[in-house]
Amino acid sequence: MGSNRETRVLNPFPGLRPFAPEESDLFFGREKESGEVVNKLLKNRFVTVIGASGSGKSSLIYCGVLPKVRNMKDDTSSWKIIMFRPGNDPIGNLGNSIRENITGTDSVNISHENIILDIHLNPDGIASALNKYLVKGDDKVLLVVDQFEELFRYSTLDASESKGSNTAEFVGKLVSAIIQPEGKIFTIITMRSDFIGECAHYQGLTQLINNSNYLVPYMDRENYRQAIEGPVKYAGAKIDPKLVDTLLADIGDRTDQLPVLQHALMRTWTYWQELDEPDRPLSNIDYESVGTMSDAMSRHANEAFEELGPGGKDICERMFKTIKKTGRDCKSPGS
Repeated sequence: MGSNRETRVLNPFPGLRPFAPEESDLFFGREKESGEVVNKLLKNRFVTVIGASGSGKSSLIYCGVLPKVRNMKDDTSSWKIIMFRPGNDPIGNLGNSIRENITGTDSVNISHENIILDIHLNPDGIASALNKYLVKGDDKVLLVVDQFEELFRYSTLDASESKGSNTAEFVGKLVSAIIQPEGKIFTIITMRSDFIGECAHYQGLTQLINNSNYLVPYMDRENYRQAIEGPVKYAGAKIDPKLVDTLLADIGDRTDQLPVLQHALMRTWTYWQELDEPDRPLSNIDYESVGTMSDAMSRHANEAFEELGPGGKDICERMFKTIKKTGRDCKSPGS
């Protein structure tokens, strides 16, 4: 890295969203935590990664844990990694992910509907589908269920159950897959800590979580320093040490600032990039020009609002008035 062309093209900071799996080279500051999660996964074939909203759970898994797992392949076996979010149709979404990962000449003859039917009709449906469609020889499957709390946010009450029947079926078959004696299916679930109590409705899941869980720690000063400096260096640019000190000072003792920091850095990079001075390090001038951590987000929102036409502004105002009330699900982004 290091050419002017590359520093003009790449913004190494994701902003409010989590890092995507293909952005692992830009992910810094969580090496120790990634190793700890992998150790629990290999020991128990299951781990629940728990943390507050904005603590970086998804990024930790996508860009810290999964690269380590992929590097563990040998000459006789490999890892099949299946990632999905449950949403309001966990079995359907899992079926989609399985279908997308089927390879070989027979893949064209396997429909999403057949996979879903296999899962529903078999008491060990998830394990059966994974073994039938994905496992070859000594291969292992890593099932990543991201944002597991969606099961409880989207579940609907059923007349015969205290929880939605779709949720109960999915949880039961997931637990069954995890405890399969063959030992080829490994599972990671990520979940917001404020939903952990919902899992107590399911005894098998509760036992698994009690046996293997990982509470994502908030980042300390050195973690934050790596998260600031690492992506800039990887992208072929430089950052003034005074700006790093300013950012660390602005974070202070607040432990929930990772999404805000990432957004401010994304905006700072964009501003610096538009000036087209690739040999000049990112500095406090760039950071202050976007409003710093205290104001960068509101300025960005105002800019986006002003780009809307009259109709769009009216819709935007109505939407914000609708979601203005705070509640359980009104959490900061970037989980």
